[in-house]
Amino acid sequence: MLVFIGLGLHDEKDITLRGLEEARSCDVLFAEFYTGLLAGTNLKKIESLMGTEVKLLSRGDVEERGDALLMYAKERKVGLLVAGDPLISTTHVHLRLRAKELGIETRVVHNASIFSAAPSISGLQNYKFGRSATIAIPEKGFFPETPYEVVKENKKRSLHTLLFLDIKAEKGKYMTANQGMQIMLEIEKKRKEKVFTEKTLCVVLGNVGSDDCVLKAGKVKDLVGQDFGALPHSLIVPGKLHFIEEEYLTAFGGLKAVSSTRSEGTNA
Repeated sequence: MLVFIGLGLHDEKDITLRGLEEARSCDVLFAEFYTGLLAGTNLKKIESLMGTEVKLLSRGDVEERGDALLMYAKERKVGLLVAGDPLISTTHVHLRLRAKELGIETRVVHNASIFSAAPSISGLQNYKFGRSATIAIPEKGFFPETPYEVVKENKKRSLHTLLFLDIKAEKGKYMTANQGMQIMLEIEKKRKEKVFTEKTLCVVLGNVGSDDCVLKAGKVKDLVGQDFGALPHSLIVPGKLHFIEEEYLTAFGGLKAVSSTRSEGTNA
C-alpha cells in the first residue's frame, strides 16, 4: 500500500490525527518538499513526531525514479509525506496512477493547502477565484507569460487570481512576493496591455499557517518594496471586490483608498 499523507501549511504539528496514525502505522516513510515549503519544521522534527526514520526524496526520486518507491509499496505499507494537501501536485497524481497500474492499493489523507488557505486568510470569497498560475523563476531562454495571460482572462470575468511563486528546492531558490511582482511588471513592459501595472491592486500572503502570517493589500507600487516576512509567499490579484472583501482587506490587510482601488483591482 502507498499512503499519501498531507502535512499542511507550516510545521509538523499541522498534520491531522488521522495522518499521524497512518504515518505511524507505515513500515517505511518517505517525504518530499520540492512541491511545497514547510517553513516551521525540518526533517529531524518530523522524524521525532513520527518516531521513526523518514527518507527524504528529491524531485528526480519521485518524477524520474518513482519505481523504487513503488517497489517498496508492493511488499510493505509505505507513507509519502508531502507539504499541503496530497494530489494537488500533478506529480503525486501521476504516482498514484502508476501505483494503480501495478496493482498497489493507495490511500489519501488530506490536509490544508494554500488553495484553501489563501481565500480564507485574505477574506476573498473562494467561489470568485478563477484559474490559478505559477510565476516561474526566469532562466536563459525561459520567461513564460502564462501568469499574465491567466490574470488577463480572470479580470475579464471579474475573478480573483491566485499566483503561486516558483520553488526550486534542490537549488535553494524560493521566489519572494517582491520578485513575483517585479517579474509580472517585466511582462507588462513587453505586453503593454495594462493587465499588471504599478497601479494594480495586489494581495500578498506570507508564511500562511504560522502565527506570523502576513497579509498586505495595496497597489503594486506601494507593495513591491515592502518586507513580507518569512517564506513561502503567495500573490493574489483580485478581480471586482465585494464591499465585504474591501472591508476585510482594509481591516486586516492595510488596504487604503478603498473606493479607488476597487476599479484598479478590476481594470488596471
